[in-house]
Amino acid sequence: MLPPALTSTLFSRIVSVAVARKPSEVPKAVRMTERERAVFDLIADGLSNKEIAQRLYLATNTVKGHVHNILEKLALHTRLQVAAYARSGSKAGSPSP
Repeated sequence: MLPPALTSTLFSRIVSVAVARKPSEVPKAVRMTERERAVFDLIADGLSNKEIAQRLYLATNTVKGHVHNILEKLALHTRLQVAAYARSGSKAGSPSP
C-alpha cells in the first residue's frame, strides 16, 4: 500500500496531466463512479450533504464518503473547490465539446 502523501501526490499528478488535456475530461480521467459523478454535479449545484442524500435516496454518511472520494480523486480540499472546479466548465455530466 502506498503512503497517503505519495497517494495524494499521485492523484495530483493525474489531475494536472488531465487538466492539461481538457478540463471537462478530468472527472472521467480519474475514474469517478457514476454515483460520484452524480454527487459531484449536485455539489456544483450548491446542495448540502443532507440535500444530496435526500435527492439520491442515500444515507448522509454515504454521501460524505462519496464527497471524500471526490476530493481525493480530484486532489481538492473543500466542497467549495469542487463547486468552483465544476463551474469552470468541468461538470461531470456535461458532454465534451
